[in-house]
Amino acid sequence: MKSWIPDLSSYRGPVYLAVVDEIETAIGTGRLQPGDTLPSQRMLADFLGLHVNTVNRALRETARRGLTIGSRRKGTIILRLSA
Repeated sequence: MKSWIPDLSSYRGPVYLAVVDEIETAIGTGRLQPGDTLPSQRMLADFLGLHVNTVNRALRETARRGLTIGSRRKGTIILRLSA
């Protein structure tokens, strides 16, 4: 697992979309690669000062966009580079 925690301080708009955008940006810049795992939802929520449901909503959106997949044993896994 890579140590990846986004900086949401300058983002305007829904917070869950800020998390999605940061994940997509990290994939696009190569900071996150296919096969990398993200920190747990609870850990991300704690570090970002968000409710775990907000992080869950963000990760559902990344899965919907085909960027990640959730695994009960491995956590959230990066699937592909963003388009």
